Amino acid sequence: MKTVHCLLLLFVLGACKEKYNSPYHLPPAGYLVVEGFINVGNGPTNISLSRVTTLDSPVIIPQTGAQVSVESQEGSSYPLSELGNGKYSISQIPVDLTQQYRLQIITPDSKVYLSGFTAPKVTPLIDSVSWSAAADGATIYVSSHDPQNNTKYYQWEYEETWEYTSAYQSGYEYVNGTIVARPDSDQLFICWKSDTSTSISIGTSAALNTDVISEFPLAQVPYSTNKLSVKYSILVKQYALTEDWYNWDEKVQKNTEQLGSIFDAQPSEIAGNLQCISNPGEQVIGFIGCTTETEKRIFISRFQLPNSPVIYSGYGDCGEDTVKNDPFDLNAAFSAGSKIPIGPVYKGPVLIGYLASGASCVDCRLMGGMLMEPPFWQ
Repeated sequence: MKTVHCLLLLFVLGACKEKYNSPYHLPPAGYLVVEGFINVGNGPTNISLSRVTTLDSPVIIPQTGAQVSVESQEGSSYPLSELGNGKYSISQIPVDLTQQYRLQIITPDSKVYLSGFTAPKVTPLIDSVSWSAAADGATIYVSSHDPQNNTKYYQWEYEETWEYTSAYQSGYEYVNGTIVARPDSDQLFICWKSDTSTSISIGTSAALNTDVISEFPLAQVPYSTNKLSVKYSILVKQYALTEDWYNWDEKVQKNTEQLGSIFDAQPSEIAGNLQCISNPGEQVIGFIGCTTETEKRIFISRFQLPNSPVIYSGYGDCGEDTVKNDPFDLNAAFSAGSKIPIGPVYKGPVLIGYLASGASCVDCRLMGGMLMEPPFWQ
C-alpha cells in the first residue's frame, strides 16, 4: 500500500517554513524506505524499496540487489524475487493465520532490516461501492462491515480506468504518398486510461457499537477531467489494519495534509515498525503489516449522470481544415504525421480534398491512453 511516498515528498522536500535540523544522521546510502504489506490472502506480496538521499536536495533511488523475505514466527522463510527498479514480489505465501509474520531485508552492504512480528488480519468483504453526482463531479463512496466485530480499522486504495474518445474519428491514413482507408485494427478514436490512488484513505469504527463503515467518501471524479466523458470504472481495494498500523497511517496522513508544518510531528514519531538490526541508530521509514485484500468494481456511464453536465474533453482547441487532393499538398500536410486525414471532401462527384486535423485531436493515444480495451471492460 502506498503510505510513504507522499510523506517523503514533504518530509525531505523542504516543505517546512523553517529549516529543520534532524537529530538523525543521514546514512551514506540514504534513508531506507519500505512500502507494501505482507499479503496473507490469495494474492502476491509486493514490496518496494528505495533510498532517500539528502534533506535539502532529495533524490529517491530504487534499492536494488537486496534479499527480501517474509519470515514466520516459527522460523519459515519465503524469499521474494527481485523484479527490478526496487520492486520485490512473491506470488503467494502459504500462510498459517495462527502465526505472526515479519519482513526481513538484507541490502548489498550486508545490513539487516526487520519489521516487527505482526498477526494477520482478515479483511471483510466490501458491502458496496456507490456514487452520487453534484454540480462539479461525482463522489465515490465505500461501505463495509465486519459481523465478527474484529476489524475496526480499515484502509482503501483504488484503481481508476476510463474510456474516452478523440475529437475526430479518422477513417483514412496517409501511406506511401497515398490516402487509403484506415483498417479497423488501426482505429485511433477510442482509448482507455488508468490511474491509481495516491492519498491515504483510512477509516475506523472503533468508537461505534458495531463494526460498520457507511458510505466513506473515497474519491472525487471532477467534470474538469475527461474521466466521465464516456465511461468510468473504479476498482476499490480494502484492507483490515491493526490498531498500531492504523495509527501510523493516520500520522502520515495528517503530516502529508499539513503543508508547511510537516515537522509538527518529529521523524521519530513516524518511523514505523522497521529497524536496522546492524545499526539500531539508523532510521528506517515504513510500516509492514499482514492482511488480506478484498475488492469491488463499479462502472459509471456518462448517460447515468444527471442533467447532462458539461464535461471536459481536452479537445476544446481542436479544429479541422481541408487539404487539397494534390500530391504536393498531401505530402506537405501528412508526411510529418502532425496532421491526420479524417475523411474525403467532394464537390459533386469530384474528390477535391480531405478534411484533416492535428494529430493530438485525432489520435487518442496522445492524451496518454491506450487503444486496447481492458479485459474487465463492459
